[in-house]
This record gives sequence, C-alpha cells and structure tokens, in this order.
Amino acid sequence: MLNKSIFATFFGVFLMVGCSAPQKGFEVSSTLSVQDKVVVLSYEQVNDYLPEDIGNKYIEVVNSEGLSLSAQCDDLDKDGRWDELAFLINLEAGVPQTVYFNAVDKSELPDFPKRTNVRFGYVDEPYAEVSGEERLKSTDSPTISGIFQMEGPAWENDLVGFRNYYDARNGIDIFGKATTEMALDSAGIKGQNYHELDDWGMDILKVGNSLGAGAVAIRIGEETFRVGRCEKGTYEFVTEGPVRAILKLNYFGVPVAERTYDVEHVISINAGDHFYKSKVRVNNLQGDEELVTGIVNMEQKEAFEMEEHGMQIVASHGNQAYLGEMLGMGILVPDTDFVETWKAPDEGDGIVETHMVAIDFESDSSAEYYFFGGWEYQDEGFKTMEYFQQQLTAAAAKIAVH
Repeated sequence: MLNKSIFATFFGVFLMVGCSAPQKGFEVSSTLSVQDKVVVLSYEQVNDYLPEDIGNKYIEVVNSEGLSLSAQCDDLDKDGRWDELAFLINLEAGVPQTVYFNAVDKSELPDFPKRTNVRFGYVDEPYAEVSGEERLKSTDSPTISGIFQMEGPAWENDLVGFRNYYDARNGIDIFGKATTEMALDSAGIKGQNYHELDDWGMDILKVGNSLGAGAVAIRIGEETFRVGRCEKGTYEFVTEGPVRAILKLNYFGVPVAERTYDVEHVISINAGDHFYKSKVRVNNLQGDEELVTGIVNMEQKEAFEMEEHGMQIVASHGNQAYLGEMLGMGILVPDTDFVETWKAPDEGDGIVETHMVAIDFESDSSAEYYFFGGWEYQDEGFKTMEYFQQQLTAAAAKIAVH
C-alpha cells in the first residue's frame, strides 16, 4: 500500500509522519536529542491513522513498547469536540520512534501528572475561578490585589510561572518555582504571601512601569504605546493538562496615537520549558506598526544578543530577582521577524527601565515571541552566565521556529 508522509522541518528538529494500513504508526524523528518535545496534530490528522472515525472519543498515545505517553486532547473552539492532540516525547538524535493512536472513552484515558496549569481566581472565599470579568481600568495595585488572587491570571509549568496584571498596567511578572508541583492555585490566598520565599517559590520580579516579563506594546514611528488601556479587556481559559496550558487575553479599543486597535494575545506554556510563547494578533494594521515586547531592567543589567537556530535572542543575567538572587531572562524571536532592540528611558510617563524588542507583524497581522526565565533557586546552574546561555541555545533549538 502506498505510504503517506507529512514532513515538518523546524531547523534541527523535524517530524516525519508515515502511514500504512497494518501498523498505522506515526513516526517521529529528530536530528537533535530533545527532552519533552511537544507534538501537536489536528483531529483530522489523527483520524487518518485510525481504521474508523474518532467520533466523540479521545486519544491514547502509545509507543512501540506499549507504554502510554503524556497526552491531552484540547477543544480550542469550545464546540464540544476536541481540535488538537498534544503529546510529549523524548527523542534521541537520529533515532526515529513510532507511536500509535487508540481511540478510547474519556474515562479510559491514562492519568498523567499535571505539568501545566492556569489559575485566575478571586482573593476572597470561596476563591472561585474568575469567568466573565472585564479587565479593570485602574492602575492601583492595592485595588487589584484586593479583588483578584495574584492580581490577575497566572500560568505555570513544572519549572516556572508567570502572571498578568489584569488592569490597565497589563504587566507580566515571574513566579520562581522551587518545586515541580503545580503551586499557583494557592498562591496569595489563605494567608500565603507570594512576595516571601515559600517552599514552592515566590514572586521574583520587580516590574514597576516596565514591560516586565514580555508584556506587549505597539510602536508607530519612534513612539511606543503600551497595550493595557482599552475600552474592554477580557480573559479566556483555553486548556491545561499534562502537556500544555493555553489562555487568551483580548483588548478591544486600544488607543495608539490617533488610532484604535483590537488586540488578541494568546499565551501558551508547555511542560518542561523555561519559557512561554506569545502569539499576538492586531486588527486593522496600516503597515507602519511593529509589535514591541521587553525585559524589565530595574537593576540596570546590560542586555546581550545571541543568534541560535534561527532565533534572535535578547537577554540579561545577574542579581536581578526580588531577593537579589541570580536570574536570567530572555526574549526569543524568529530572526526573520526581529527588527531591533534598544533601552527605554529610566524614568518618564511611558514605558521605562526596559530592554525593548521590536518585532515585525506577519501578513496575517500576527507576531510571535518567547519569554525565558531561569532562576537560581530552581536550578543552581543559572548562577552562571555560561549555563544561562547554554539553556537559551537549547530553548532556541527546541522551539525551532521557521
């Protein structure tokens, strides 16, 4: 029987899909050794490997030894049927692996450890999850912290966590983690103070009026405008599980110069990564705009640049965590979309104390980047610049965007 193959090449990492009637195996291969590689397939792609239509069933992923791999089926459009299968696999360079898909009832799926998490809750009992609340227009931290746990939505994996200020500041902060367990459901409630070191970790970043850990702005000409103030802002939980977590932030009526935009910011984090991914889409672009993100520089650390595996990296390293610990932060951008980097003023009314990064929008009005955080209390290797740079290189290889 004729074999079908689908090839996806991501600079050193590529996936090869083969299909034949008897085995119906999906072959995954890499030119690099990669741990916790996330493979994502659509419902339709998976369906091609099964003798019967999936219908309303879910998918168990099994390797050639019969062992189940961590996987999740995600209903991204909330229509009641999952859209994408995501699974984790460890790959040895040059050694292909074949996996198989079994369609099973949801109750028959293996139970895997939860390695990603999204939390947006109220600060008061019964600590319910937030749903339907619009973004606050205030910039007063005490006001926001009196309403929302962690001042807004947070996301984490087994290595690092982040949060978004759900107000006009729209900053992004880092939670350093000293545990692989999911910790943010209980951060900042029932007497827990996430500004103090706990067994699980703590808030490790001072953000101020910077862009913090990868918040978004839009530049037109020489002026850069923070995305935060808007007519209406919303939050949407998308998914979480053993493989990945996704949330969506929307901003309607964002004022930029004499213009107004709607902005969609999709944030995702995968198990085993020191970074999260941002995909930002802006409507009604006129062609002279650039997306801007950045790294807080309140501790006045010099930024450096690297180019690895098709990614342009802007990063800083030093005693810049909350208690003076060593912290490395980096922004990774596909080199074809990278424009430039510069430093914001140290004071003023706009964005300050930030290593700024400008990114070109694609033809579909979207732009992507990744924000990396490495904390010495999570991994002592991050005490050194050499190790931090090695991990940035490894992250670029793993992302392997083209």
